[in-house]
Amino acid sequence: MSVSNNTVTHFNGNSAISFRALQTTFGGTVNSVHFSTYKRDTDLDVTDPIVPDSTENANISSSDSNLRASDFRGSIKEYILTQTSSDQTLVISSQSWNSNLAKNVIKTFQVNGTMAATSTSNVAGGFSAEAYNMRLSVTGNIYGIGGAGGVANDGDGSPGGDALYVDNTSNRSKASAKIAINVNANGRIWAGGGGGGAGGAGNAGDDLSCFTQSTVAKITYSGGTTNPGRACKKKCPDTENISGQIFNLASNGICIPGTKTTAAKTGGAFNKAISSQRNRCRGSQERGQTCTNKYVRNCIYQQNFNVDGGGPGNGGNGGDGEGANNNAGTGNSGNSGNTTNCAATEKSSTGNSGNSGVSGGTWGQAGGNAQGQGGAAGRAIFRINGTAYNVSGANSNNVKGAFNP
Repeated sequence: MSVSNNTVTHFNGNSAISFRALQTTFGGTVNSVHFSTYKRDTDLDVTDPIVPDSTENANISSSDSNLRASDFRGSIKEYILTQTSSDQTLVISSQSWNSNLAKNVIKTFQVNGTMAATSTSNVAGGFSAEAYNMRLSVTGNIYGIGGAGGVANDGDGSPGGDALYVDNTSNRSKASAKIAINVNANGRIWAGGGGGGAGGAGNAGDDLSCFTQSTVAKITYSGGTTNPGRACKKKCPDTENISGQIFNLASNGICIPGTKTTAAKTGGAFNKAISSQRNRCRGSQERGQTCTNKYVRNCIYQQNFNVDGGGPGNGGNGGDGEGANNNAGTGNSGNSGNTTNCAATEKSSTGNSGNSGVSGGTWGQAGGNAQGQGGAAGRAIFRINGTAYNVSGANSNNVKGAFNP
């Protein structure tokens, strides 16, 4: 933590304290200096007490009686803390204020370095306490964190992180109870940008009509006739069980002569080509015909089915919002669709590519919308409860994000 105390104490040592020195230090009417002017003022509603109430000024009398010059040794006009270097999620109200927050001494917290949030669930700097005449002066940087981009296929971006949380828990309504925030021209109170919305998945491709064919040799006749026309009258069965699946007849195929089986002299069986088996045919024979006792059809069976269309491509992720953690990210492109095929028809179906995600918001801006919604911008300065605050010096360059109380 890099916060130092730069409070100036007055009238240290043993030198005499004159009325003129009190006037130079604490103010007051130039030409008429009354010692009673420099009694300690404990009114919580006063915005610029001449001699403020503070822990350091506790010895100074708050009444005209018992007011002594020597009691001003080590006194202060203002209490000052200065932040330098880099801090994360700094709680301003928890710094070493020496029990002065609820007193009317002017208190200044000077931001010269950088304060940054570490996630969208916390802030770069926060204040929550009862305080009077509290001032925040920003010449350095107070940064919120960027929101995450939406996840592919319609994911919404996350909101950007807030920069500064200010909550004065005082129940008083006068100006002294309003925390005064001044932003220097070179200072920055920048909220995180919202994450970009993700792209949606593409459409699936159209389903394909496909089929599988198998050829099965079915015996149509084996009664010994030699008349092909008579033997081939029998057709193929309408269905066929092939490996446990029912196929429907697609074509009766071609009827072809098979072989003739005869008994060998040894009692065995043998097959010979049709052209050599005419001498032992049974039944009527017609001159000039080949003798055979078996005819076969090469039956063609077909099973129809649908092939799902090619799967859609995934959408692209949304880009992260800009913040203390990173620059604004661009959205990713969607992925290409997948392809399915039907070998029988040589046709294919390809899904559409996914939609691209969009960029995250820059400092204090919402993320872009796609199929997923962009995250809201973070707030530069905000409060939930407590007394309203005042902001001065703000413009579009040094304050990014909402900051109205």
